[in-house]
Amino acid sequence: MTEHHPWFGSYAPDVPARLGPAGVREVLREEMRDLGFHEELVSARPLLVPPRAAAELYGAAARLLDLLRRALLASGPTARHRMAALGVDESLHPLFTDDRLEERYCGCMARPDAVIGADGPRFLEFNVGGAVGGAVHTHMMTRAWRRVYGPGGVPFDGPSLFGARRRLFAAVCEELGVPPAVALLGTVRDLPGVGSARYFDVEVGHLRRHGFRAEFFEPEELDGGHDPGGGFRFPVGLRHFTVTEWRGHGIDLAPVRRALDAGCLFLAPQTAFLISNKKVLGWISEGLPWMTGADRELVRRYLPWTRVVRERRVVWRGRGHDLGELLVRRRACFVLKKAVGMCGDGVLLGPSTGPAVWERAVGRALREEDSIAQEYVEAGRCAAVVTDGTGSGTRPATIAPLLGPYVVAGKPAGCLVRYFASGESGIVSMYGHGALINVLVAGR
Repeated sequence: MTEHHPWFGSYAPDVPARLGPAGVREVLREEMRDLGFHEELVSARPLLVPPRAAAELYGAAARLLDLLRRALLASGPTARHRMAALGVDESLHPLFTDDRLEERYCGCMARPDAVIGADGPRFLEFNVGGAVGGAVHTHMMTRAWRRVYGPGGVPFDGPSLFGARRRLFAAVCEELGVPPAVALLGTVRDLPGVGSARYFDVEVGHLRRHGFRAEFFEPEELDGGHDPGGGFRFPVGLRHFTVTEWRGHGIDLAPVRRALDAGCLFLAPQTAFLISNKKVLGWISEGLPWMTGADRELVRRYLPWTRVVRERRVVWRGRGHDLGELLVRRRACFVLKKAVGMCGDGVLLGPSTGPAVWERAVGRALREEDSIAQEYVEAGRCAAVVTDGTGSGTRPATIAPLLGPYVVAGKPAGCLVRYFASGESGIVSMYGHGALINVLVAGR
């Protein structure tokens, strides 16, 4: 029997008798309808952890995000210098706006990916920006669990992701001296399994209920947001897209540029995508001259050993090595990741990759200098309960969850959980790998 990691605690709320497994599944299906949700097999309860564990996860995420932001901004005085330091294609970053606003808000929202290693949380990467996946799922599933347990019966504390974003939008509007109005910019074409705009409309509704003027725009509709004087009717926006994805769809970015030039600040701005570049993780893992002792201890405690891949010498576990030779010789200890990528694309796990494939990938990474190598962390296991809603009820499972704590304006904003009911670890993604989802909350 696989041992459960003590970090997760032992909270185990029962399925409410008034609903039963079928009722729980029905609540989840209703709240998650048309959001791209695997409804055949679902979690039968939220993942509850001790309050101190949740506080550690969110606190470390916020501090590391701030360190990554500082590292990126310190790499050069301008966006062009920073792109050069990362070796990225400038054409993939065409939507910069005012430098001051870029720097101020580039880290305003993020979702890192973390597992629980032998000594607690280990952060594998940071996804920064408004396009980070799973945010709506996290908010709506947290809302679903509140419905499941009913008024007065909710056994957890969990932040509202929409609430956190609303407070960010309000603060930005106040700072800019403009009325509270937000444009959500995205497309259902980016969302597998989603056939309507409900994914965006639920947040529009939330904002409107709290006094905002809010509207969702598909990219082709964006020019309709301009007023007769040439300005944009919404001073702030949520940028729910990546340039790469939209170019893949053949979407014209010119309307976005026009909205930016007319004064709309889409959050998070273009610089956020530079912070997401995994090379920045490599920089802080290796250490930068200006990092303090506290910075270095934070990295040592919460980041796996990570290095930018190129022909070089490195120190690993106290000894010097040629990086390429180390990666080939100790394949089972490492993961190779493209510096830019999402949903598990461009990731090779050494422990589950054949030697020939791995060696070719290492050679390619050394030549292209577009990847990082990261020490592999085996994900800790915890108890879960799943149900298919039938008369068979629920069944226990031991899972290796991938945790995605959202940080908005430096504050906790909910935590997505992705896992395989089989207990497998590895590359865990809702899209392409069929992972189930849940949310992590702090037990009361």
